[in-house]
Amino acid sequence: MYYSLQLFTSVFEIMSKEVASLESKETAATAAKKMVEGGFGCLLVTYRGKVVGIVTERDLVREVLAKNADPNEIKLEEIMSQPVITINPSFQIGDASKLMSQKKIRRLPVMDKELLVGIVTTTDIARYLAKSRSYLDPLVDALARQEPAEGPYR
Repeated sequence: MYYSLQLFTSVFEIMSKEVASLESKETAATAAKKMVEGGFGCLLVTYRGKVVGIVTERDLVREVLAKNADPNEIKLEEIMSQPVITINPSFQIGDASKLMSQKKIRRLPVMDKELLVGIVTTTDIARYLAKSRSYLDPLVDALARQEPAEGPYR
């Protein structure tokens, strides 16, 4: 399937505007609780209001659970990925996809100068592409983690 026109859409149009964050001195337990309660797969880590890192569910598993560490003792600054790679809201989703591929990441915080305005993920991009193709591409539909509109699990 050919997606070239869709790849010129700006990140701003498909990004999630609700982004979870916590200060770097907060614990992994606090992060896990906030992620579960809000349905977030990641959260941004801040220091004095500035984004300094990102913590994902995978980080919690690998850096806390797999190491049998106490999530009430581990600080986010100890397990966060840094530096945070960000993009501008005017970036096209094709450019965002390319950057994610090059950096081997799945999430890009969207910053307008110093202000966090959202986050775009590989799933956001796949959902947009699936919808733009009327859910006719099973591979993209699978990546989008959703069934077509006429699917059996509506």
